[in-house]
Amino acid sequence: MSNEDTECKGQRVVDLEIGQAVRSIFMAKSKQLSGFVSKPGCYLSFMLFDRTGEIKAIVWDDSEEVYNSFENGDVVYVEGHVTEYRGLPQITVETVHKCRRDDYDLSLFLPRTRQDVDRLLQRLTGKTKAFTNAYLKELILGFLEDPKFAAAYVQAPAAKSIHHAVIGGLIEHTANVVALCETVPRLYPLIDNELLIAGAILHDIGKVVEYTYDGPFDLSDEGKLIGHVVIGERMVAQAIEQIPGFPQTLALKLRHMILSHHGKLEWGSPKRPKTLEAVALHLADYLDASIAQFAEIVEVSADVEGNWSSYNKRLERQIYLE
Repeated sequence: MSNEDTECKGQRVVDLEIGQAVRSIFMAKSKQLSGFVSKPGCYLSFMLFDRTGEIKAIVWDDSEEVYNSFENGDVVYVEGHVTEYRGLPQITVETVHKCRRDDYDLSLFLPRTRQDVDRLLQRLTGKTKAFTNAYLKELILGFLEDPKFAAAYVQAPAAKSIHHAVIGGLIEHTANVVALCETVPRLYPLIDNELLIAGAILHDIGKVVEYTYDGPFDLSDEGKLIGHVVIGERMVAQAIEQIPGFPQTLALKLRHMILSHHGKLEWGSPKRPKTLEAVALHLADYLDASIAQFAEIVEVSADVEGNWSSYNKRLERQIYLE
């Protein structure tokens, strides 16, 4: 194998340039046949991506056969060239081969938090062990010290695309919300500090069920039909039932915090916050999610000329970068 071949197989999306030969592996998604199938003019388009970005790919020859050779979420080896269409780069593909699972490291394709997720888990576990409320301590440790749950808790993303949409994003977001919540009782002593921290740790646990992340981030069937807010409340309610003598009022307050943490009915909250701890949790959750969106725009705009980012449809504004 030549040095050129070796270099090509290590290509990343972010490094691809117009006119460049492509011989590398990527993850595929959004495949679509256009035109009349089995007729001249039919072509296949799909997206190729890794953790550095994504690029459109197009297949002109044998498009129907290629379409049936892989599924969305498969890792494929691609040969072709980077071309330009309407001012944007795309790969004109000559060959595509589906890779075996043993041929690649999944971490090459899915974005991952820069945080040490095991350390974040240890931090949350340590905070919980310091609780004086034995019921809340037992409840939370029942989750954090369960190997199956913990493995998902440190891997799941916090969102499909909006904020902390990375492997480990859920626990990164959770740790941030906990840190924000820790400051609130210093200003408002009426707040039950341990209840607030408990709600912060547990508020998004339904996301370990809501999302799939062994390929392109997506919602599971249960995530689409029920959603993480209700899933999480159910998980907590079921765990509480296994703890003898768990106070009913404490259980109601904690379950309410999970159900109301999105703050508004139109934001997917079955209930609006109706306790001090619930409103504090909602605002901390909203603060971290909002700042994370801005921070991501600033980061990806590092090479933009001028003082402003491009217009962001989700936020309905540009972001000042200077």
